[in-house]
Amino acid sequence: MKIKTPNYRLMILSLLWLISGGVTSSFAEETPAGDTQTPAPPTETIKANRIVPDKQASLLADVSKELMSSETEILDLNAGEDNFKAYYRNRSGALSHGGIIFFPDDYTHPNWPIFIEPLRTGLSEFGWSTLAIPLPAPVTRANPIRTLPSLKAIRSQPSTDTEDSTATPESTTPIEQNTTANTTPTTPLPASQESESESESEVERQSSEAYQQILQRGMTALQALQQKGMDRFILAGAGTGATWATALALDLQAQANMSLLIINAQQSPDISAPKLLDLIPELELTTLDIYTDNPGSSSRSHKSYSRLRLETARRNNLTNINNYHQSRLPATSNTLQGQEWLIRYTRGLLETYIVKAEKEAISIPSTPAPSINQPPGTPVPPQNKQANPI
Repeated sequence: MKIKTPNYRLMILSLLWLISGGVTSSFAEETPAGDTQTPAPPTETIKANRIVPDKQASLLADVSKELMSSETEILDLNAGEDNFKAYYRNRSGALSHGGIIFFPDDYTHPNWPIFIEPLRTGLSEFGWSTLAIPLPAPVTRANPIRTLPSLKAIRSQPSTDTEDSTATPESTTPIEQNTTANTTPTTPLPASQESESESESEVERQSSEAYQQILQRGMTALQALQQKGMDRFILAGAGTGATWATALALDLQAQANMSLLIINAQQSPDISAPKLLDLIPELELTTLDIYTDNPGSSSRSHKSYSRLRLETARRNNLTNINNYHQSRLPATSNTLQGQEWLIRYTRGLLETYIVKAEKEAISIPSTPAPSINQPPGTPVPPQNKQANPI
């Protein structure tokens, strides 16, 4: 009887297979199978929300810090829920002409070295108390979101070109259907239009709040000057600030002794800002419009816009009733070297068309003129003989 010996070679191979299979299965349980071929995707890291610094707030903080040791008084004013700082400078002498509220340009600050700071400090030495207020950042219309559907068609074009090179003339119909499918607008277009409309409505909401905020700040500044005992006011706007100064003057011209001074007037870029040329025909108060030429650059924009303002005033008879006065300043008044001349010139305008004009209006006799024109040599009535003896 032949004893069958075990097949050690088969046993060893089976043992090796089991060992290799167990190791592979355990390795597959520890790491995914796809990791052996492709690297693992990067883990998502939670990014903290980036705090965008408020440039205007930091700029106004620097202005307040700079003026803290000067003769300027920093007032904390409240216009409803809006808290802001205004920069007040009292007159230096006993003579008091009134108060001037300065509206700076939308892209400057209440102590801007051109126009605002020189007039704010210089006119206070000639009987005018000045108050400069900051304006919120303008809200402009957002740019529309571009979907660029043509780029999608360009990106899908190489695949159609490769199919076209290998296809026969009889197989043009599927390719044409494919190209038309790629060039037709897809579903993201309505979503982009919806997001665009939402962004526009948000811009309109913010701009309407900005309009009310600026007018409320101006009225709060006016009340602050009234509390200091002033009864004559001038709203002065430089650059785009002239739009807001004119808008406030139009609302309050029947309520207070008020005049308007605009310097290099420009239309505000804020989406809620009223059109300056539409406000001028409704002005019934004394308006001083001065503009300068920009040195070293084309002054055509200032000249053309100032011409439009003057023509608008003439069409509405504002110049004939001596309410609207426009004058052109030399180019040096738009530089740091020409600010002293600007102060003297502006002071002369205020003295001539506001202070002296009001005194002359008061000194005019109120007695009516004779209703009948009498010929020369007519005897003077007895009552006039007693009042005006010869």
